[in-house]
Amino acid sequence: MGEIVWLASYPKSGNTWVRALLTNYLADSEQPADINSLGGGPIASARLWFDEWSGVEASALERPLVDALRPEVYRRMARASPDTLYMKVHDAWRLVGDGVPMFPPDVTRVVIYIIRNPLDLVASVANHTGVDIARALARICDPDRRIARSRGHLDQQLPQLLGSWSEHVRSWVDESGLPLHVVSYEALHDDPVQAFSAVLGACGVEVVQARVARAVEFSTFAELRRQEAGGGFRERSMAAAEPFFRRGEVGSWRQELSDELVARLVEALGPTMARFGYGTAG
Repeated sequence: MGEIVWLASYPKSGNTWVRALLTNYLADSEQPADINSLGGGPIASARLWFDEWSGVEASALERPLVDALRPEVYRRMARASPDTLYMKVHDAWRLVGDGVPMFPPDVTRVVIYIIRNPLDLVASVANHTGVDIARALARICDPDRRIARSRGHLDQQLPQLLGSWSEHVRSWVDESGLPLHVVSYEALHDDPVQAFSAVLGACGVEVVQARVARAVEFSTFAELRRQEAGGGFRERSMAAAEPFFRRGEVGSWRQELSDELVARLVEALGPTMARFGYGTAG
């Protein structure tokens, strides 16, 4: 029986980057991994996984029942796997059904929670969802924020409750009670070898420095963007105005957000931002 490593994050926080690093490290190949065949996907909310492992189509069930069945779906997947499963997830952690965790602790090895400064997150969310920055800001501050809600069509993903950025962070870090390793986008940007080595250690994977260095080399923003330009990226939203791998920078919010929008975001998310060292100074 395998265990699950949850690669959890608010959308556009670096989840795909971590998956690229893991895929390249575990493959230990002489060539960069294909960005359209990364580990940790499809996402934990993928409808196809639910339908296959529950034995019933989610479209035939009410949403609360789908949510209540998801923990058993993950248990079945873990029991059937001979190896560790690395599973991308954007849902906030929460209780479902009769008060059981959606992400069952009995098959969980660890949660790798990937966090990013919400000031930088805003523009990435705007691009990914095809809305302006002001609307994207409102979304990441919305306590009722949900994604993949089908409106007249059947989405490939099940509906996911995110909540606000702050609530999402707290749900996994403070409320889940699961083994946890937090890695920031900024740490991966500034010292990817050290930050990724710590991720591997938290996953219980042997750290071989030569392999880490090669995984980092094969997962640079330039390489990811080169692959997307050459063959596309299937996880890119059709609503996106720019490529999925857009800028890959830290601190770009200074050029993209007005003072008014910065103030609004800090007012809404400030305490959690401060807790993780995110602010507007410097």
